[in-house]
Amino acid sequence: MPDIEVRDCDGKLIHIYEIAISQYENLITTEIVLETAKQNAIQDELVSKNGGGELFFSVVEK
Repeated sequence: MPDIEVRDCDGKLIHIYEIAISQYENLITTEIVLETAKQNAIQDELVSKNGGGELFFSVVEK
């Protein structure tokens, strides 16, 4: 399960999400994982729907 850092356009850390993919690992792409983190940030109301495009993501190695 990768941890995804979500940062705003200024580089400020907004949240770190742990995305569960273990049972579908061979079908999940990086794009899907990053989109899931983006949608989580929107659903958690950390950014607006329009602000979702101004986010930066990175995979954090454990």
